[in-house]
Amino acid sequence: MSDPTSSELVRTFIYGSCVSRDTLDTMHSTHEVLRYVARQSAISVGRPAVGVAERLDPIESAFQRRMVLGDLEGNFLSELSDHAASVDQLVIDLVDERSGVVRVGEGVVTRLHELWSAGGARATGGGQHLRLGTDAHFAMWSSSIGSIAAEIGRLGLTDRTVVLVTPWATHDDTGARLEIPAWMMPPDEANHQYRRYHERLSRLFETVELPADLAVSSLHHRWGTSPFHYTDAAYAFLAERIRISSKSSR
Repeated sequence: MSDPTSSELVRTFIYGSCVSRDTLDTMHSTHEVLRYVARQSAISVGRPAVGVAERLDPIESAFQRRMVLGDLEGNFLSELSDHAASVDQLVIDLVDERSGVVRVGEGVVTRLHELWSAGGARATGGGQHLRLGTDAHFAMWSSSIGSIAAEIGRLGLTDRTVVLVTPWATHDDTGARLEIPAWMMPPDEANHQYRRYHERLSRLFETVELPADLAVSSLHHRWGTSPFHYTDAAYAFLAERIRISSKSSR
C-alpha cells in the first residue's frame, strides 16, 4: 500500500454519487480522483445481471454508459481490487441507493434514471423491485455491505475509508422549499429511511456527517437544485473532514 508524503496528492477512489464527486472537485490542491464508481448499489456488487445490457437502448453519455455497464457487472470490488495498491483514501456515500434495486434472475440492477431512460423497465423484464427502506432491501443491503467491508479489509483499506453521511435538503439557499418530482422519495422520508443504513456503516468505517443546517441545496449548483446538490459551504465542510481523515490514516 502506498504511503504518500504530505506534498503528494491523496489518490482517492470514490464509491458513491455526485455528492462525493462534487466534494472532491473542490479539493484539487490535496486530492485527485483515481477512480469513480457510481450508480451501483451495494446489493448489485458481485451479482451480475446477465442479458440486460443487450436489451438496453444506446446510452450516448460515455460516463453514464460506463456506470450502467459497471452496475450490470456488479464490478465495484473488482475495480477496487485492481486499483487497491494505489488507493490512499476510499470515499463512500449512499445517495445512489435511493431508488432501490431490481432482481433479474440471479442478478441485481440498481434502479436509477440512467438505466430506466435506456429502456431499463423492458430490459429487466419486470423483475422484483426492492425499495430503499423496506426490510427486504435492508436485509440484502446489510449482508452485501458486510461482504464489501470484509473485502475492503482484506485489501488493507479499512483505515483509509470514510463514509459521507449527508441528509437530503428540503430547501434551497433562498429558503424556498424544493419541488420534488413525484417519482422521487421526499427528503424527510429519505432521511428517515437512510438512518439504519448509516448506522450499519458507522460500525464498519469512519463516518463524516453533514450538519443538518448545512443540508441546503444551491440555486447555482451546476446540476441544478436537488435534495443532494448542496451549497459551497456544505462541500467545504465535507472537504475539510475528508482531509482530516486522510491525514489520520497515513
